Amino acid sequence: MELMLPKRSWTIAVAMTASTPAAAEVCDKVRPAWNPADGPVTQFDDLALFFIEPLGLIVLVLAIAAVLLRKIWFTVFVVTLLVATIALNISTWVEADDVTNFALSEGCIAAPVLTTTTLVAICAIFSVATWHSSRRRRQAG
Repeated sequence: MELMLPKRSWTIAVAMTASTPAAAEVCDKVRPAWNPADGPVTQFDDLALFFIEPLGLIVLVLAIAAVLLRKIWFTVFVVTLLVATIALNISTWVEADDVTNFALSEGCIAAPVLTTTTLVAICAIFSVATWHSSRRRRQAG
């Protein structure tokens, strides 16, 4: 006796089993710190996950170093890195590919609105502080 299932059932069964490894693969690459048991990523989760990933840690360490060193050239370097990171975040969503869309549908990433806003705020604070500091130095000297 042969198992007779309609073609549609086979298509659905194959699609369901084929998508599971792909989902794990995409989310492992896009957001390694995310655990599916935690549920979909929220804006605050995205911000926290950004700052524990390598690029976020580099930005955080360099921002702290810029505050401690108080050198204009170093602050300009950090602001440039922040602007590049902001551009990367925005371009990821403006030019979303299939991987980004799949990761979004799986819940391992969220639109980086809060992350980008936070980076813009840090960039603005550093820019204004650097401008104010250089202005004070010119007036004093």
